[in-house]
Amino acid sequence: MKKNFIESLMSDREGRKLYFREDLIFEVTEAICKVMEQKGVSKAELSKLAGVSKSNITQLLSGDHNMQLATVADLLFALDCKLQVSPAPLDVESIIQSANTAPDNQWVASEDFLVKQDKCQGIDKKEGGKLTQAA
Repeated sequence: MKKNFIESLMSDREGRKLYFREDLIFEVTEAICKVMEQKGVSKAELSKLAGVSKSNITQLLSGDHNMQLATVADLLFALDCKLQVSPAPLDVESIIQSANTAPDNQWVASEDFLVKQDKCQGIDKKEGGKLTQAA
């Protein structure tokens, strides 16, 4: 049976390390976006509250920028929040099982790239399709 993208990624230590690194970045940026949404705070407003440029906020929330913990703390402080962290064991098997049962539109593998829809980036389906084709 041919491996899907997640199974291939999880098949070696470096792939698993990459997956869990990206998963943490995604979780943190999504947590910040969720608080922004709940409080009705725009990127422009957060940039003023945190004392950073709007373009920096956009880069940080895109997940492409390696955000320092101090920056995470500063952004959440500006939103009058803090992040609660608790370690959990890695569960590779449930990730593979979840990937095998997920709808086809959740993950799009394009060669060695993975694109996941992210409401925080504000990419609509038409624009996302263009990005997937480009990758």
